[in-house]
Amino acid sequence: MLKRFVCILMTAAMAAGITASVNAEELGVVTADYLNVRDGASTADAIVGGLLNGAEVTINEVTDNGWCEIAYGNGSAFVSGEYVTTGGEAAASEPQADASGTSEEAEDAVVEDAASGDASAEEAKEEAGEETTDTASEENSTWDGPVLTPSAGVVYGPTGKETYYNLDMSGVVGIMRSMGNNDEYWVREDGVKMLGDYVMCAANLSVHPRGSLVESSLGTCIVCDTGGFAAANPNQLDIAVTW
Repeated sequence: MLKRFVCILMTAAMAAGITASVNAEELGVVTADYLNVRDGASTADAIVGGLLNGAEVTINEVTDNGWCEIAYGNGSAFVSGEYVTTGGEAAASEPQADASGTSEEAEDAVVEDAASGDASAEEAKEEAGEETTDTASEENSTWDGPVLTPSAGVVYGPTGKETYYNLDMSGVVGIMRSMGNNDEYWVREDGVKMLGDYVMCAANLSVHPRGSLVESSLGTCIVCDTGGFAAANPNQLDIAVTW
């Protein structure tokens, strides 16, 4: 029998009058297709990022309403605990709710309906009242600063310093597959390597966990990799290209 979600267990314990705590090193794994990261423990709080299925998070504590405070960036943020389970169980656990459900937490996840296959992730996000973003074939339309190109090898984008690299991505894609990401690997017309709708990039995994989303001058990136640069510049993104 699969272990119950750690965040739900903590909430149940608190409801029973038991003091609940989570070790600061407790690892969780995102089970939703896409999970919003917010600056507070409710859907009324601002979205500050997002995590894809299989992304690992460090759970700092659990709030009274069942949200998880996680390590995020250089500080902390919150995700709905309904869509976080302890490490190693994400691949085996089944979706726990449909994004079009009635609970507030359902608005913060897009869960694949494998049985019916009758709604795409974008449709589910729309039903949940969430804004969808098409990044498959266009650059970041909200960024009006410098854009990374073969001739501009270093730029400072919406997140910070950006560079690029061109290596065989088969190993990186394999890691993402092991985390449950089965999005198509392809190359955009401008030579940017993509995983599904997202630009592939390397980052400091302590700041941007593998599987998390971060904005770049070339569009929304999914963090798939890391490198030696990460120690010297923890906010730098190294973007995968064919240049």
